[in-house]
Amino acid sequence: MLIFVLQTLAEILAGGTSLVSTEQIEFSHPSNRKEETGGPTLNLYIYDIRESKQFQHSGKQVERKLTRALQSASVNWSPSWFDISLLLTAWDRTALGEHQLLSEALTLLLRHRALREEFLVPELRGYGNLNMTVSLEPQIEAGSLWSALTIPLRPALYLMVSVPVEPQAASVPLVWERIIRLHNEFGTENGSIETIARQVMIAGAVKSAVTHLPLLETEVKVTGTQKSTTTNKEGLFYFENLRFGNYVLALNCPGYLPQNVNVLVDSPSCTFKEISLTPA
Repeated sequence: MLIFVLQTLAEILAGGTSLVSTEQIEFSHPSNRKEETGGPTLNLYIYDIRESKQFQHSGKQVERKLTRALQSASVNWSPSWFDISLLLTAWDRTALGEHQLLSEALTLLLRHRALREEFLVPELRGYGNLNMTVSLEPQIEAGSLWSALTIPLRPALYLMVSVPVEPQAASVPLVWERIIRLHNEFGTENGSIETIARQVMIAGAVKSAVTHLPLLETEVKVTGTQKSTTTNKEGLFYFENLRFGNYVLALNCPGYLPQNVNVLVDSPSCTFKEISLTPA
């Protein structure tokens, strides 16, 4: 589950900030990062995992299979919930760049105090929205945390996401068992997710990373869909009639390196992305 939490947050952050790819988000210990590598980067580090006090503890759910032999039943464990504490720091060549990136992340995450199910990776779906707190008091006292990390104190966001961990089902002899079920008001009976089509759009501008001039006739595709377009003489493009979610745009322009860009669509208004391509 930890990998899936990091993947979800990385896709949201890359799609909603000035970062263009999840490759600009690191997950290693902050002290292992080499500052001389330059470009803007977010570091998302898990520093604490503990069983959640907000959710009911796990229990057995028994599906009795009444046969003539009455020998077995299918037992499924309801999930245990854990609070995953993360430290989000920004790294750039300048302090102003770091503060700008951290401000973007804060503004974005405040729109997602609960991680809505449509933005979760498939492995985390089926439990409804996941609770998330932003910059509340960390599980470990801040001074002790930074001391343990062995790096100087830095501006940071403290995140906590509550996630389910579900043991695999088992088959046991048929006995009377206490059935404990978690009721999720956001879920559906079969665990499916209903996505409503919205009249939302992604728009963007493509320019050269060297000359900063617009790049026309740049091919832009929404991966995983049939949507494709090319930029106009001002380097602009747009896609309409999208659903809420995370998208990856694949850009190709003659004479420039191809690039994939994450874009987050989380409101009916237009999501705008400015993209710079590097000459080949």
